[in-house]
Amino acid sequence: MKCIGLAPNPNKKDSVWLAAELADWLAARHIRVLIIDDVAAEIGKSELAASEEQITSVDLLVVLGGDGTMLRWSRIAAPRGTPMIGVNFGQYGFITEIHPDEAKTSLLRILDGDYTVSERVVLKATVSRDGKETGTYYALNDVVVSKGPFARMLGLHTFVNDRFIVTYTADGIIVSSPTGSTAYSLSAGGPVVHPDVDVLIITPICPHTLNARSLVIPDSETVQIQGECGEDNPEIMVTVDGQLGQHLACGDKVSVGKADFSAKLLQLEPQSFYTKLQQRLRWGERFSGG
Repeated sequence: MKCIGLAPNPNKKDSVWLAAELADWLAARHIRVLIIDDVAAEIGKSELAASEEQITSVDLLVVLGGDGTMLRWSRIAAPRGTPMIGVNFGQYGFITEIHPDEAKTSLLRILDGDYTVSERVVLKATVSRDGKETGTYYALNDVVVSKGPFARMLGLHTFVNDRFIVTYTADGIIVSSPTGSTAYSLSAGGPVVHPDVDVLIITPICPHTLNARSLVIPDSETVQIQGECGEDNPEIMVTVDGQLGQHLACGDKVSVGKADFSAKLLQLEPQSFYTKLQQRLRWGERFSGG
């Protein structure tokens, strides 16, 4: 690798100072380094400053932050095919791979070619009104159609490949990728899915029925969601990875399927997903031996 980009979360000062340290460490190994411009100035390395476009045109983007920071950068890096790896400064770290204390050791392994690339499904969400597109979004974790600030149930007509499946009476619906199965979908009662499985997960949020369950479908199919219209329509929103979105009008349709590109996440341990389940969800606490 000849050029590595560093993208710390500017609100996490420990990640900013580690980025400064890694910049010097990589430069000593004759690796060209770019740092996102607002952080480069803060740490006195303005000569390394790069725009979002420049920093996602590198051989590897190292994101220093939590899963939210990784989600943000995945929307920029994935369409360009830029590989990413995360240094975890967040709470859970299902998408991040490296502990801050092991950053240099891990990067040394990467420079030596000791890693694998995990191709993650990216979701494409399209909002349409009267047959015309009003918004297109990409998500690594999930697309959520849900109610606004008032605690009122929604009627959400749900289709797969334009075939009607069910009208959920619920607070909302989550359409999740396998990567996002351990995020909001899991909190709403959805299944944990290995990121290498080619599926989409449809999970209702607080459904007003006992027989509503998550539906797992092939990722070659497309989910369509449309809010039920009435005289007193509740506010509805579509949210992407919990970070972007728009308000929906009566009759708007949200279509969610697999994008034509993937997110390339570097992995250092082949079984890291199971390790993360044990550590983050505390599954392995009571087992002590072979």
